[in-house]
Amino acid sequence: MKVDNNFRNTVRIRVKGLVQGVGFRPFIYRLAHDHSLNGWVENSNDGVVIEVTGDTAVLEHFKDAIKKEAPQASNVVSITQELLDFQEFKVFEIVKSENASDAITDISPDIALCDDCLADLKTQAHRIDFPFINCTNCGPRFSIIKDLPYDREKTTMAPFIMCDVCRKEYTDVLDRRFHAQPVACNDCGPEYTLHLNGRTVKGIQEIVE
Repeated sequence: MKVDNNFRNTVRIRVKGLVQGVGFRPFIYRLAHDHSLNGWVENSNDGVVIEVTGDTAVLEHFKDAIKKEAPQASNVVSITQELLDFQEFKVFEIVKSENASDAITDISPDIALCDDCLADLKTQAHRIDFPFINCTNCGPRFSIIKDLPYDREKTTMAPFIMCDVCRKEYTDVLDRRFHAQPVACNDCGPEYTLHLNGRTVKGIQEIVE
């Protein structure tokens, strides 16, 4: 039974625009926790879908914050809300993406390396001079996407299985690489080589020099 009162409702919120490959799901995850809301968020072919239960006033504030506080690299074109049958969720989570629409969302371009990742190149032991370093705020997007919705298994990063360290970062809500799809390091990510005068150069320092 659907309810519409001053207490608790369950709603589905659809966000369209440039909302994939820009850290939008981690943003929604943190925003929901900040508002003490439970439910889920997922990518779909035409954007991001959220189902959440909470007090009516809190839900309105949550929806407003999506637009006002969206990641800098994103571009929210529209936010719509639909009242659903009431459902009690125990947690808020990022769930597996679905392909329920023929529409296609905007795709993020590759994003220039952020200052934090530039610093990591010299300070993180497992990413010293790692040429494919990235986080939710920067790195490859358009150039690695093979299909939508945007998830690791639908990018050229699919064959590269995350090591334990990268997996820990990927699942840590407080980490800058929380749910960053291309996350990788020197231990588990892709390598590149330089073919120079008939010889193959693999060492990063040799290539840089």
